[in-house]
Amino acid sequence: MYIERILRVTTSALALATVQPVYAQSGQVAGSQGSQNFPSSSPDEQVQEGGGDIIVTALRRKGTVQSTPLSISAMTGDSLAAMGATQLQDYFRQVPNLNVAQGVLGQNRVSVRGIGGIGEATTGLYFGEVPVTGPSGTVGDPGNNAPDLNLYDIERVEVIRGPQGTLYGGSSMAGTLRIIFNRPKLSKFEAGMEGQYATTQGGSDSYFAKAMVNVPVVDGVLGVRMSGYYEQRAGYIDNIRLGRKNINDMTAQGIRLLIGFEPGPDTNVTGTFIYQRSDADDAQGWFPSVGDLKTNTPVILPFNNRFKLYNLTGTHDFGGVTLTVSGAIYRYDVLRTLDFTPSVTAISYSPAACQGYYAQATPCSDAQYAAYNSYGLSQTPALGYQPGYLRTQTAEARLASDGDGWLQWTAGLFYERRRDYIDSHVTKAASDGSAPDPLQDISYRFIANRLRQLAGFAEVSVKPVEALTLTGGLRYYDYEKTTAGQALLGSVLTSSIVSPYTERTAKSNGWLVKLNASYEFSPRFMAYANAAQGFRPGGANNIPSLQGDLVTYAPDSLWNYEVGVKSRWFGDVLTANAALFQIDWQNIQVAARTSDGLFTFLANAGGARIRGAELELSAEPIKGLNLTAAVGYVRGKLTSDQVIASFQNASAGGKKGDPLGMAPWSVSASASYDWELTPELDGIVRADLTYSGKGRNGFNPADPYFTTQGDFATLNIRTGVQNKRLGAYLFVQNVGNVNGVASRVSTFGSTNMSFSIPPRTVGINVRLNY
Repeated sequence: MYIERILRVTTSALALATVQPVYAQSGQVAGSQGSQNFPSSSPDEQVQEGGGDIIVTALRRKGTVQSTPLSISAMTGDSLAAMGATQLQDYFRQVPNLNVAQGVLGQNRVSVRGIGGIGEATTGLYFGEVPVTGPSGTVGDPGNNAPDLNLYDIERVEVIRGPQGTLYGGSSMAGTLRIIFNRPKLSKFEAGMEGQYATTQGGSDSYFAKAMVNVPVVDGVLGVRMSGYYEQRAGYIDNIRLGRKNINDMTAQGIRLLIGFEPGPDTNVTGTFIYQRSDADDAQGWFPSVGDLKTNTPVILPFNNRFKLYNLTGTHDFGGVTLTVSGAIYRYDVLRTLDFTPSVTAISYSPAACQGYYAQATPCSDAQYAAYNSYGLSQTPALGYQPGYLRTQTAEARLASDGDGWLQWTAGLFYERRRDYIDSHVTKAASDGSAPDPLQDISYRFIANRLRQLAGFAEVSVKPVEALTLTGGLRYYDYEKTTAGQALLGSVLTSSIVSPYTERTAKSNGWLVKLNASYEFSPRFMAYANAAQGFRPGGANNIPSLQGDLVTYAPDSLWNYEVGVKSRWFGDVLTANAALFQIDWQNIQVAARTSDGLFTFLANAGGARIRGAELELSAEPIKGLNLTAAVGYVRGKLTSDQVIASFQNASAGGKKGDPLGMAPWSVSASASYDWELTPELDGIVRADLTYSGKGRNGFNPADPYFTTQGDFATLNIRTGVQNKRLGAYLFVQNVGNVNGVASRVSTFGSTNMSFSIPPRTVGINVRLNY
């Protein structure tokens, strides 16, 4: 509570520092989206002269989008603000072949080029220098819990498509998403704020307040940058059974503190502290069988998470070689709740469960069945109550060459230690559907995970001739992952039995390879070819009564083969980047279910081949008019049956030749135009259009857990005025009021839980800078 009070006071105090805002230069975003306003870092940090190409560090050394021989998109913080993006769900559709499967609060599964699924993350997520992941939960699925920070006061987002295993490690088998924060400026005072209010059709209102201040403490030597935010997101889902409206509203509040220290011209040290708290009072999903944006769950399902990160990063330039050392500790606390009522109800009517209840070999008598049925129903409504936490330590040290000579190289070491824990209670809910205090447990177990990972990596680029660059990369990895647990209270109503403490360990080591060649036909046209390997760790299941040979599962891996071009045309008026790729994915980690359908576990089954393309266009045909378009296409199919050895109840159930479930198309386009209204006042209008193709979860439509989502288009528009003192904008999101289903989940007794984009939302946004 103390931190929350600090957040509110800090945000209000920072807002007072914006009495005399000034307008900052605007420019074109290269390699990605539209126009930008109120830049959050200096122009020499964001763009190069003569073309607005964004500087990126995707190769662990400074380059640009157009000079990096990879399929990469970059968006500045100003570009994200211009489209009204404050979290992952607000901008990922602008990036070709990037997908974020929406779930309950704190549950986001990030995938690139159709590579995604249960288990460890397939797309690496970095906050600055720190790789972050979520807790494993009861299923060993940290990839479904990607932390989602508010995107205020950031320098840029980089999305690197294709495996980045050599430089970024095991969880970057499909690509890497990097969020880079604005660093403290040591010789310049800055302050700013942003406020917004909006109303959502059929739902509640939403608003946020954000503020930032940058203070040089010792000119040129020591500086502090602090930002704070509070956001209330609208709810628009109603629970018709409990008579609760707009149950999916949520709040997020946070603070970010960066301290910059430069004791000399060649040394820089940055300390970072991040705190974010997110809370949702109830379920985020709805059921089509009940009605659009309606649910009838008999329980209240709150979700919340707390994220804290401490990072210290230092760099030193030895003259031609830069050393970077980074160490971080982060903590992620979560509370997840689930509706167990359908499961407990179904088991209450099961004759086989009745036998188990009385521990007898013969069927229950009528009297026994009636007594058992009455007991089972008396435990409803039932609630899954699952508090958990994650504690992680990471460290990395690397050396990288400077300049642009004939030889460029990067080499480093990486260490990670991760520990997470979750309590899994199934409790009878209180009379109003909430979690009782104290809990009235029907069953209880806990699961704990430990992971230790070591790696060494290197990439070397040589230029045998001026226009040709050849790159080779290697990474050696060694990990050990242990899963432990114990069931302390069992119940036939949850198909669980009391069991002793057990733990199992999975370990592996090996090499990852990357090969890349690029050729600059001219300063404005480059072609490249890339072959890269990716993997993600295996692990162990801790599921009641799971047969022994299915407890552990192995890593899965892939090869990505890619060709692409980076180009500029008509005197830099048009930028066009494109890529074609093929991915061969082996030993895929898949979700399977126990024979009673109550528990999900991980196993290895089958392989797949994915082919696709990406195209990004941006143009400024006349002064003030910026146009962008992006298209992603991906099509995959199984190259072998998804059959789990000795177990035929795999939920995937795919056969060789079956298509994978990813949405084949993602399309986006934007247009923005700004013009001078008066000598001191500019006008601006912007439109963003996105289309998400139809995707599906599973292979066989006859599977009771098979679902589909996607196949919708949305339009956002924004208009306003801005000058050297402020900006004020009106906006409409989801102009067509489309009920776009971003993702769906089916579980035992819960069919087609749907997560949608918000209905039409109209609002006003105001920004100030000083």
